[in-house]
Amino acid sequence: MGVDKKQERKKVLEAFTRQGILDAAIGLLTRDGIQGLTMDRVAMEAGVAKGTLYVYFKNKEEILDATLDASFDPLIRELSVLLDDDRAPDRKLADFSLCHLRFFDEHGDLIRVLFFDRERMHSEKNHYTDSRYRTFVKRVADVLDEGGRQGLFVPLDSMKVAAMFIEANMGMIMQRIHDGISGDVEKDARQITDIFMEGLRQKKK
Repeated sequence: MGVDKKQERKKVLEAFTRQGILDAAIGLLTRDGIQGLTMDRVAMEAGVAKGTLYVYFKNKEEILDATLDASFDPLIRELSVLLDDDRAPDRKLADFSLCHLRFFDEHGDLIRVLFFDRERMHSEKNHYTDSRYRTFVKRVADVLDEGGRQGLFVPLDSMKVAAMFIEANMGMIMQRIHDGISGDVEKDARQITDIFMEGLRQKKK
């Protein structure tokens, strides 16, 4: 077996092992919350030696961060496809809200643990400094700028309004999670976009 083949096989095995660890952590978090997540239990759940676990993650906090990132990857991919397609800017914003709320509704148990456990609430990490958050603010701002060029939206500071729009979505999501609301995401998504569209749309003379 050539060196390249060995390296490729090693990378595949490492990715498989890492994903198995994250899957184990997600299972523990969903069942027992963050208090039930320990390095020993993750290793046991994943079927790996504790020493192997430390090859991939230094501590529990790194596992939590990686789990949070992995949990959001499907949402990030779906939103990216949505923002890249050729639908109208106002349609993109409406579908962005619906996609956002629907994802959190479908993954409520895990998201509730990751967002509302005290240990996470006291974390120094902040979504305002997260590179993916900033990227999506810029991408929504581009949609707003495109709507302005098409005459759909009034002139505006697109970066500020994009941040307001994303925060409105997050606020609705947090309220739904806090209140234990499930289902009827279409209604709540429509409420967000209706309010924003009223202010965004260029008024006909």
